[in-house]
Amino acid sequence: MTVYVYRLKGMGALPGAYSYNVPWFGLTADTEDELHPFAETVGLYRHFYRPRGAAGPRQPPGVGHYDLDQGERDRAVANGARPITWRQRERILRKHAAGDLSAP
Repeated sequence: MTVYVYRLKGMGALPGAYSYNVPWFGLTADTEDELHPFAETVGLYRHFYRPRGAAGPRQPPGVGHYDLDQGERDRAVANGARPITWRQRERILRKHAAGDLSAP
């Protein structure tokens, strides 16, 4: 089972929002059957899951993700999630869209 955690792309401070920049992370896996049980082990509820939208030319199909704060990300890594970059996540999605389900 491979579960990944990555920093979400474009998650910076918003104008008029809080004065500090809080990083957010995504928790995903190769399949939803791997993702949901793992998410439960780190204390995440199913209604936190964010499914992928309809696949289009700029968005390949794939498994959605859970949003994590820093503490949840650290807990996920301690429980075996593999840290990757958002660019690696994009490559994984492209490989899955091409039918290659092997590890990145």
